[in-house]
Amino acid sequence: MRKRWLHSLVALGTCAFVCGVFAEQPNIIFILTDDLGYGDLAVMGHPYVQSPNIDRLAHEGLLLEQAYSAGAWCSPSRAALMNGVYPAREFNVNNWELSADRPTLTSMLKEAGYATAHFGKWHMGEDEGVSPPAAYGIDENFGTQSTGPVWTDEEMAESHHRERTAARYVDLSIDFMTRKKDQPFFINLWVHNTHAIVNPTDEQLAVYDDLQVSIADFEDPLQRDFQEFIAEHGNVTNAMRAFCADVTAVDNEIGRLLSSLAALGLEDNTIVVFTSDNGPAPYLKVGERDLLIPRFEKSPKLMNSVGSAGPYRDRKSSLHDGGIHVPFFVRWPGKVPSGIDSSTVFCGVDLLPTLAGLVDGVAAPEDIDGEGLSAAWLGTPQERVTPLFFCDKPGWSALRDGKWKAHLQRDTIRLYNLDEDLSESNDLAGAISPLPTGFRNVKVTMKSTSVRLKRIKT
Repeated sequence: MRKRWLHSLVALGTCAFVCGVFAEQPNIIFILTDDLGYGDLAVMGHPYVQSPNIDRLAHEGLLLEQAYSAGAWCSPSRAALMNGVYPAREFNVNNWELSADRPTLTSMLKEAGYATAHFGKWHMGEDEGVSPPAAYGIDENFGTQSTGPVWTDEEMAESHHRERTAARYVDLSIDFMTRKKDQPFFINLWVHNTHAIVNPTDEQLAVYDDLQVSIADFEDPLQRDFQEFIAEHGNVTNAMRAFCADVTAVDNEIGRLLSSLAALGLEDNTIVVFTSDNGPAPYLKVGERDLLIPRFEKSPKLMNSVGSAGPYRDRKSSLHDGGIHVPFFVRWPGKVPSGIDSSTVFCGVDLLPTLAGLVDGVAAPEDIDGEGLSAAWLGTPQERVTPLFFCDKPGWSALRDGKWKAHLQRDTIRLYNLDEDLSESNDLAGAISPLPTGFRNVKVTMKSTSVRLKRIKT
């Protein structure tokens, strides 16, 4: 089981490489999972999940302990990964189309000579009139919720369709990197297993035939509480078997990808990034868990969404850390040191400028919110220049600055010290005077941003 020492800084070896100065352009594979919680892998402390291939990425690479998605639900989180911009500014509940007028990760890499591909879920605009994948610098594309090639209605109607999609996406990724191995390539591999409804095949379930759940096996009180809620309304062992099977099915496909990468001789010059788009499902409003009960009755397999947010409060859709604190691993043999960085606070908006710092001929736009943290990936933890801001729909904003995290809801500020209170249980807003530097005008700042978000028109 994962120990609490991960929450203190583990010394990292000194890296002698300088950002952007490498013998050849690295290939990049970006693996994005769907609704995979912070605690949903063996390496992250899950008591049952078998995830040896993903765990190997974490052990051989760098685990960023303080990593966040930019949004608490899938679409805004994904857009921020692509363009480095906070959802509050452009892509949120009021605007569901990723702008093709702004540079994206794929368009910038394509201009630098990369072959680019996106395989898997898109979910950043799929209606008539929305820009095609090529407008974002994507050479080859296949998946779902996209304006590009997608699964047919007949394929989607097949039994266990969603559970089989990752195999097709990995097949396409292997074929793409085989054909493009003589030039630098970038692949978005965005799988959507573990998104509700979780319904694995009998073959996938067989791995966990002998699993018997004991809620005491979960280290974190908030996760024990959620499992107890599931047990009150259904069979928590069956739900856990289904969820674990879904994770392991994805892990097996990622294992195939990594084996092919090594067989092609590309492993040493390929950056592999792994993370999730937000916290674990099911999607629900904070404090309204009982509203899940009629949803369970209507769709019993929704109960299979028993993912873990580890020590953090809440789940997908919440700006508490349970909705946005995600697993994040980077592997680049010989360049990125293996270990754990527990101090660098990394967010999805940072992906574009950080990769730009590792690729020759790519400069991140100046008008984005993300920060280039490539030095942290190469072994030297970094402090953020500016606080992190979270707001993907009106009514709730959050700000993280170092150990402090503030929330603004219904004109009320809450303040937590994350060094001492990972679960955001002890509100210090009324107990500290004066407030920490950077938070004294936080209410004005967060309110003005929330108002601006409300005024965005589709």
